[in-house]
This record gives sequence, C-alpha cells and structure tokens, in this order.
Amino acid sequence: MVSISTSQFGISVVYGAVPGVLLALQVQDLVGDDRKAGVLSLFTLLGAAAAMVAQPLAGALSDRTRTRSGSRTPFIVGGSVLAVPFLWGMGGAGSPATLAVLYVASEFVLSAAQGPLAAVLPDRVPVERRGRFSSALSLGMMLGSVGGTVLGSVISSDYGVAYLVLGLIPVALAGTRLFIAPDPDNRSVARVRPDPTRTRGWRSFLVSPREHPDFWWAFASRTLTYTGFFLVQAYSLYLLDDYIGLGDDAVDVVPVVAGVAALCICLSVVPAGIVSDRIGRRKVFVACAATALGGTMLIPLISPTVTGYLLMTALGSLAFGCFEAVDTALITQVLPRSASYAQDLGVVNFASTAPQILAPAVAGAIVVSTDSYALIFPTAAVLGLLGGLAVLRVKSVG
Repeated sequence: MVSISTSQFGISVVYGAVPGVLLALQVQDLVGDDRKAGVLSLFTLLGAAAAMVAQPLAGALSDRTRTRSGSRTPFIVGGSVLAVPFLWGMGGAGSPATLAVLYVASEFVLSAAQGPLAAVLPDRVPVERRGRFSSALSLGMMLGSVGGTVLGSVISSDYGVAYLVLGLIPVALAGTRLFIAPDPDNRSVARVRPDPTRTRGWRSFLVSPREHPDFWWAFASRTLTYTGFFLVQAYSLYLLDDYIGLGDDAVDVVPVVAGVAALCICLSVVPAGIVSDRIGRRKVFVACAATALGGTMLIPLISPTVTGYLLMTALGSLAFGCFEAVDTALITQVLPRSASYAQDLGVVNFASTAPQILAPAVAGAIVVSTDSYALIFPTAAVLGLLGGLAVLRVKSVG
C-alpha cells in the first residue's frame, strides 16, 4: 500500500507542477499574454496524445515481461529514470518548439511508468480489499498532483532549479518498488500463448463495447469526471489571475488553493475506500461523488471571489477524493481480460491521465473562443453530472 502510493505520488508531482504552473509560466514568458492560452492548449494536447499511446503500449509490454523484479517494476522505475533528462532540459528551453518537444517526451515516459503501476492492484490485491488499496493509489495521485502544484508555485522563480528537483522526485519514490514491496520474480512464469482466435497487433488494444459495455461506461465516467475537476484545477493560475482578478498575486494564492484541495482529498479518500469495501458497493459512491463535484463548480459563478474559489475547491476536493478512491476499485472489477491487466488498465488509465494533461487545452479553447473565463465553470459542472450518470450504466458491479 505504501509502495504503490509513493510511486504514484512521485509521478503525479510532475503532472501537478508542470502543466498547471511551470509550463504555463514558461509559455507566458515565451509567447506573451495574448497567445499564452492558445499555445498552452496546443502543448497539453500533444502531451495527452503521447500519454494515450504510452500507457496501453507500456501495459502490453509489461504483461509480457519476465524479470527478477517482476513485470511492473522495470517499467515503473525505468520510465521515471528516462524522464529525468527531458525534465532537466525543460528548465533551460529557450524556444516554444524546444519546450514542446521536451514536454511531450517527458509525458510519454512518465505515462509509460504509470500504466503498469496501476496493474499492481488486480495482480496482487483481492477484490474485497481493493477499495482501501485503491484509496492509497488515489491518495498518491491526488496529493502528488496537488503537492506538485504547490511545489511548482514555490520554486517557479528559477526554472532550472524547479525542473532539477522535479526530475529527481519520481526516481526516488519509484525506488520503493524495489525495497518496500518488491514484485515477485516471475521469470519462471509461462507467457500466455497467443489465442489464434484473438485479434493481434494494434487491434489487440481495442475492447469491444458490445462484449464489454461495463468497461466503457466506467471509462466514460472517469473521463468526464476527471476532465470536469481538472478543467478548473489545472487552470487555477489563469483563473485566479484573470477571472478572480488577482493579477500577479495569483501565483501566491495557487499554493493555498492546492493546500486546501490536498487536505480535503485526504479527509475523504481513505474513509470512502474503507466504507465501500465494508458494504460491498461501488456505484453509489462514484455516482454521488461525481454529481456533487459538478455542483461545486458553479460556486465561483455565484461568488467570483477568492473565498468563493476556495469554497469550491474544498467541497469539490471532498467529492473528488471519494470518487477517485472507489472508482479505481470499480474499474479493476470490470477489466475484460485477466491475461492483460496492464494493457487494459493502460487504456482505461488514459481516462485519468489525459484529463490532467488535456484540461488546460480544453480550458484554453473555451477562453480563446469566448474571450472569457466564465464558461469554464458550467462546463466543468456538466461534465461532473454526466460522469455520475455514466457509471450508473455499469451492470456487473453493485
């Protein structure tokens, strides 16, 4: 539990610090205020595309890997190590093109580490205990993302130092996979022989909606809810700057917002996972949490103040912590193929990784097309509501 949580924390710190803070500031410095929203949207769109390819690909390779350290650890540690030179390079990037290439490369290798990490749950944790273990994984993800936002804001004055620190964190914490709870040696485990009736090549990554509808309803629920949450969370710097009207003081408030989010996520994520395990129910937690999250996103429309923004953050984070804890457990119960847990989780994890990376692009598109930040909040609210409705279509999990 400690191992998966800390490994996820290390990767998520980068996701929280880079797209939402450091990359946003660098883009602003390189292209100016007039173009920052559009350029940041393009960068994050490219990063999301890289994640979409990396996670299922690394998952498929992981399912087939046999080493002394198991099938997941080589990818978790290896991806974290490979991200280091790309992140360090971003600290000295002097042009938008260089910054974009390095950013996309870092997202690719970190996503390749994250996919196999999630497969540890169905590999090693029984169904009746996955709620609390998924809480640990979710806690690492959420606290890492929020903690990364805080860290990025605090050390944003020197990009070189910021990226130096960020490059080391995933490597250090991924090392817990080797010492705290190492995966067993699986070199003697026979590889699953290819089924001659099963589709091979790139089509093997596809999951039939007709045969496995629950998988896709869970995927849709997570994608919608995550996008709603991070549409606002990942755009906090610009929202506080331009919508709330803090100007240059916004960068000082971002750590406060992130700290409130972290505290509230901690308060809800672990109890939700434990209670879900005890009563044996998943959908009611996920549906109620996603719907409540959507409702909180309307608060800044009613009160466009720092107080209103913090209230939205607190209530929304409580709901999101509950959602993430139980939804992760639910997803492990609707995976279609037992022989390819990591590959299928790589597909479904795109529903959590891509929104974190893609949300600034969606928010930027809204701002560019409407010349206003106000529409971001009702858009996030609708996405949360749709996420809650989607999970109700899952039939195989209560």
